[in-house]
Amino acid sequence: FKALAMGADAVLMARSFVTAVYGGGQEGVTALVDKIGAELKDTMNMCGAFSLEEIQRDMLWNQE
Repeated sequence: FKALAMGADAVLMARSFVTAVYGGGQEGVTALVDKIGAELKDTMNMCGAFSLEEIQRDMLWNQE
């Protein structure tokens, strides 16, 4: 959320996916994607953003 709010077009999270593949194969990756998606949706709801396009820098607590 923070990276998107600061203007990123995308965010890479390779290390967690490598761990998910190693530890759980396809099921591990599916579980990780579901978890990350749910966390992003929760954060968006708490900040008042109901789509990715609505995520703005001023939604961050410390905007430095």
